[in-house]
Amino acid sequence: MILQGLEKAGIGFEAGFKEFKENRPTLVMIHGAGGRAQVWRNQVYPLKSSLNTVAIDLPGHGKTTGSAGGSIDEYAAWLIETLQTFFPEPSFLVGHSMGGAIVQTLAMERPSLLKGIILAGTGARLGVAPAFLDGLSSNFDNIIDTIMGYAYAPEVDPRLVTEGGALMRESGAAVVHGDFAACNRFDMRDRIAQIALPTLILCGEKDQLTPPALSEKLGGEIRGSRCEIVPSAGHMVMIESPKVFNKTVLDFVLEAER
Repeated sequence: MILQGLEKAGIGFEAGFKEFKENRPTLVMIHGAGGRAQVWRNQVYPLKSSLNTVAIDLPGHGKTTGSAGGSIDEYAAWLIETLQTFFPEPSFLVGHSMGGAIVQTLAMERPSLLKGIILAGTGARLGVAPAFLDGLSSNFDNIIDTIMGYAYAPEVDPRLVTEGGALMRESGAAVVHGDFAACNRFDMRDRIAQIALPTLILCGEKDQLTPPALSEKLGGEIRGSRCEIVPSAGHMVMIESPKVFNKTVLDFVLEAER
């Protein structure tokens, strides 16, 4: 019923099952700026043997109707309503980059909806270079290429970089610029220590957009959290190193369920 409800509400998603299985943890995945649910395909399908897996398109992205959010708080409010409406039990929530900012906000405002959180390639403050923000408005295609150059580790398969750029271009200049602007305004540094949920923090060793220092700082602020730096991976850690990412996430979820 969960997936049928999402579909009827005009919410795009990728899911491991047509029906969620009872007595199994649910993992909900939130993409980053200019992204969509399909960036989580390396998690949705491999992890379905142990978890109920669903990745959601944010408003104005992928197949979800409506306009993109103007702020992290706006996206978080939408996600709160979505979880309350369609997910009868608390879930584990994983967010990448901007998605991680959304997850942090939700963890502060509605922890009762969650069993635990996974923060991937993100931070309590997500400053964006002015050249990126200006270029997304005035020189979209070239700036996307520049962003993709920073988003993956240097030795990654070039096809992944090409696919990532195409995906972001599909979102369009207005949505991508709005998302990056929302990230630039996000700052939870004065409140992050108040998060009291089981927390896993993951970051690629070669992440140039949200460097490992940001994740390590999160790990130092969120009591009881676990921070793992994934060797050789860049910002798109869940795409670049899916086996390591998935095993770490699954171990965390199963341990939190005990």
